[in-house]
Amino acid sequence: MKKRVIISLVFLVGILQSAQTAFAQASDKTKRQMSINGKGEVLDRGTKLGYISKEDIVYNNQGKKLGFIKNGKVNDAEGNSLGKVKKGGQYYNESGQLVLSVKGNDEKCEILDPKGHAIGYVHKNYKLHACAIHCFFGEKKIGDDMDAIISGYLNIENALAADNSKSAQEAAIKLLNEETALNETYMKKTLEQLSKSTEINEQRNQFANLSKQLYTVFKEINLAGKTLYWIHCPMAMDGNGANWLSLTEKIKNPYLGSKMPNCGSVKETLK
Repeated sequence: MKKRVIISLVFLVGILQSAQTAFAQASDKTKRQMSINGKGEVLDRGTKLGYISKEDIVYNNQGKKLGFIKNGKVNDAEGNSLGKVKKGGQYYNESGQLVLSVKGNDEKCEILDPKGHAIGYVHKNYKLHACAIHCFFGEKKIGDDMDAIISGYLNIENALAADNSKSAQEAAIKLLNEETALNETYMKKTLEQLSKSTEINEQRNQFANLSKQLYTVFKEINLAGKTLYWIHCPMAMDGNGANWLSLTEKIKNPYLGSKMPNCGSVKETLK
């Protein structure tokens, strides 16, 4: 499934009705209408998603730290760099590609995609933070592309369970090229690292990271009738343990493969 919502959807919130109309005209693919107001609140059609603190830290509504901006770098909550931002509001990903820019210097600065299309608004005091909204609130769109993401994730999982590093890399590359909403979040970096690796232990390390990241998202969104099982194997990762997601309770261990294919038990059921 190709991404049904373009990169523009991820950053803007709480737009007035007249602005909403103009925004819809700018891009008929846009489903979300997000912005950042003068209080640093991140909104979507008037609904608050989170906020930005005076320390340039991005939080969701539950007060969970999602990431931060420091010295022109956009970082996830653990301090991993996701991209660079300039004072004018231009945001570049880790590959140096322009993701968005900000135009204007008032209470409703226009946010533009790389082609110059209007994709939302941000208060002049928060120009630097449009990029953070892109990185950390884009996961809310995961539900739109859930089938493709789960399918791609399971292809990687099955390849690792079969001790097939080549197939695992190919599955990661395929999911990356699907351009789902996953690519609009901090998880893209993990998937890129997995897709570049040819060594199965490193692939399994990155798969563990991707599993934890997807688990966090899937706990918070509507799974549209699907059931996912969060499975734990205490023997994985040299006895440190690791988890993965599955559509069934049947154990096919992606970390130990043929050595211990049945190691694991369901720790949580997501619905």
